[in-house]
Amino acid sequence: MTDEKDIHDEMEEVFQTSMGTCQKCGGILKLDKVNLEDVEEGKLYLMENVSAQVCTQCGEMWVPEPIMKEFEKMIETAHKFHKKIRKQKNKKNKKNKKNKKISKLR
Repeated sequence: MTDEKDIHDEMEEVFQTSMGTCQKCGGILKLDKVNLEDVEEGKLYLMENVSAQVCTQCGEMWVPEPIMKEFEKMIETAHKFHKKIRKQKNKKNKKNKKNKKISKLR
């Protein structure tokens, strides 16, 4: 958790010294906390209160690359976990089906 806090603190320092204009509409960018959301395979992935520059005019968000990479890594880790769980369930189901067939033969 400390690494995550360090990344956010570092990004806030960078943002405060590099306020600029929105590449989309030319509005003023303001440092804010936002939530990142992504839905994949029916699952919602959420990272709350991340530092981002948000356009005061059009609402466009600019999230630093290290935070986006952290979010993508979180999703990838969750995918691997869910895949492992599905594999274990399938293995267990196959074993149960095999046991049912054996008991019917007796």
